Amino acid sequence: MTTLILTWPKKPHPPAGATTLIVSLGTLSQALELLTMACAIICVTALGWGLNLSLGADPAPKNNP
Repeated sequence: MTTLILTWPKKPHPPAGATTLIVSLGTLSQALELLTMACAIICVTALGWGLNLSLGADPAPKNNP
């Protein structure tokens, strides 16, 4: 949803802010939880990439000075 909303005004989404906090605060205490988080990250990344392509946005815009 965030990607959809931020793609329209062409604003970038800050990468991995919540994921970093979840891991660093020790919320994940078992290996299965970490594996689930990794799978979720892969799924969200794939969905975001597909959404960007379907909207005609460049998934990794180049910075032009």
